[in-house]
Amino acid sequence: MALTRWAAGQTIRRLKQAAEWGGQRLASHVTPLSPHRLVPISPAAAIQAGHRKLMSHVPDYEAKYQQKLLERARQEGVETVEELKQKILERQQQPAAKPSGSKTTSSAQIKSTKSTTNRQQKQRVSQNLPPGVKSLDQVMKVELLENKTAEEIGEIWTTYHATKDTVSAAIPAETYQRLLQVARKNPLFVLPLPREGQGVEFYFMQFDFHQVHFTSLLEYKTNQAQARPYLTLTHYTDFMDRGIVLMRGELDSERNLLDVPNAQYLALQMQQFYITGGDEKRRLVEAFNHHPDQFDYRQLIDAAQKI
Repeated sequence: MALTRWAAGQTIRRLKQAAEWGGQRLASHVTPLSPHRLVPISPAAAIQAGHRKLMSHVPDYEAKYQQKLLERARQEGVETVEELKQKILERQQQPAAKPSGSKTTSSAQIKSTKSTTNRQQKQRVSQNLPPGVKSLDQVMKVELLENKTAEEIGEIWTTYHATKDTVSAAIPAETYQRLLQVARKNPLFVLPLPREGQGVEFYFMQFDFHQVHFTSLLEYKTNQAQARPYLTLTHYTDFMDRGIVLMRGELDSERNLLDVPNAQYLALQMQQFYITGGDEKRRLVEAFNHHPDQFDYRQLIDAAQKI
């Protein structure tokens, strides 16, 4: 996790200041100097209702594109969406076919083309993602997305991840641009995650290049800059010029401390606070980053329950 020492110091300062200034307001609900704890809040049923309400807004992409997926299935010679998914997965696992035809190409031309393509690809990856992060072509066969519209790319991306235990989304480029604008000015934030029967656990999040890292405040307080992410969202901008950005989330599989539904909840809350939730939520993001004396954890918990 790319938690810089600067971010670590800044975040600790913000958390301490917010806790000190908001101590009296939160005394009946939160232990001010331990914002990472599971915080009992009342009524607990309201928190869970808010969780269910937010999750009810998760779009069912497979249902939305059911008819188109069925048409695509028939074109591929199968009858159901499940058979289509299997066929796509099998195709992706096959080695690329060699080009055929009467036209010949010299080995020098092939090497030159490959060199140019690799150079352009490396340049694109180095601009968009930190070193060591999987590029889009390492996630899936990019040729499947070539010459496709934004809507078609979104359908293929959604179908590809439908059988995987992960978080994914196809985001309109305009929406992602708005997210970036806010994130550049406000790269750090905390989100409350409801835990059934226990209250709320706070998660710290940080934007880094085209990634967003999430970890619990307990993990962050213990390890700070060396804290491991429980969840990392990577945004692939390879097809941004066609109006779409592809998001993929990866969970810490070694420790298994966050499941997919809760990861999806955090991703949706991030979207709410940064771009779609209105002025009240945006002000909390700005307060955390620029005016920690005005940040209130009780207001954060209340705002998270509003859709």
